[in-house]
Amino acid sequence: MNFAILTGKVVSEVKVINTDNGSPLCRFTLKVDDRKFNCLVVGMKVYKFMYDIEEDSVISIEGTINDRMQLVVQEYRLDSKPSYFGQIFDYKGRKMPHKKVMF
Repeated sequence: MNFAILTGKVVSEVKVINTDNGSPLCRFTLKVDDRKFNCLVVGMKVYKFMYDIEEDSVISIEGTINDRMQLVVQEYRLDSKPSYFGQIFDYKGRKMPHKKVMF
């Protein structure tokens, strides 16, 4: 069994997949340097993971590699959340999609 510890950025949407036996499964892609890893979270950890992690978050994970070369997450730690500064404020005169223009 191969064990890995990686720190990288979540580059895909965190998706929940329904299984036939009813146990939750979560899938996302982690980018470390220039390599991308398909990662899975299984069991009750999925609910907390979905609440904590979003796209563009930087995380550290410990996990095992399964037969399909997917990284099955055993433990994770959130290093930093994404910054939405440019999306919240009208930065450098860029118009926001929800901003109303008054004439």
